[in-house]
Amino acid sequence: MGNFSYMKLYIVDLFFASLTLVSCQISGLTSGYSHLTKKEQEKIVNYKGKIADIHDFSNIYTVTVEQVKEFLSKNEKVLVYDYTPYCNSSYCVSPTALADICKVKQANLLVISNIYDDIFLAVNKNFPILMIDTEAYKTNRRSKYIESFYSSLIGRRQKDIDYASYHYFYNGTYVRSFKDFKDISKVGL
Repeated sequence: MGNFSYMKLYIVDLFFASLTLVSCQISGLTSGYSHLTKKEQEKIVNYKGKIADIHDFSNIYTVTVEQVKEFLSKNEKVLVYDYTPYCNSSYCVSPTALADICKVKQANLLVISNIYDDIFLAVNKNFPILMIDTEAYKTNRRSKYIESFYSSLIGRRQKDIDYASYHYFYNGTYVRSFKDFKDISKVGL
C-alpha cells in the first residue's frame, strides 16, 4: 500500500511539473517572434528591397538568401554574422565590436540574427540588424530555417563548418567561415 501512495504522489508531481513547463516560455526552439511585445512586432519589417537601400536602422528587417546574395554580389569584401543576440559564449561578439573589426579590414558587415529573442539590444545608428525571413522556409523551427538559410548561402551545412558564425565572402563568393571572431583580425581579408 505504501508503494501505491508514492506512485500517486509521483504522478501528481509529474502532472504539476508538466503544467509548469507548458506555461513557461522556452526560447531557442522557435524564432521567438511570439516573445516580442506588440510594439517590438511593429518594428519588424518584412523587407523586399535591396539591403544597401536600408537607411532607417531603428527597425529589424527580415531578409531572404536572395537579398543577401544580391548584396554580396555588389560588394568586394563582406562578413556575414550569424548572430544570436543572447549568446554568452567566448566565440560571440557584439555587432558593434565586430563592425569595428570589419572597418579595420575594410570589409562590409551584415548582421543577420537567427532569433528574435533580445534582438533589439543590437539596434544601433550605424548599420541595420537583419533577421532570417522564416516565412521563406515555411517553418518556425529555428534549427531548420538556420540550416536552410546558411546551406543555401554558403553551399555547406552548418555541421560541415563546425557551426561557425562568421562567414567571409569576396566578390560574392564564399571564401571561409570563422568560429572565433578573434581569428578575423589575424587573417587578411
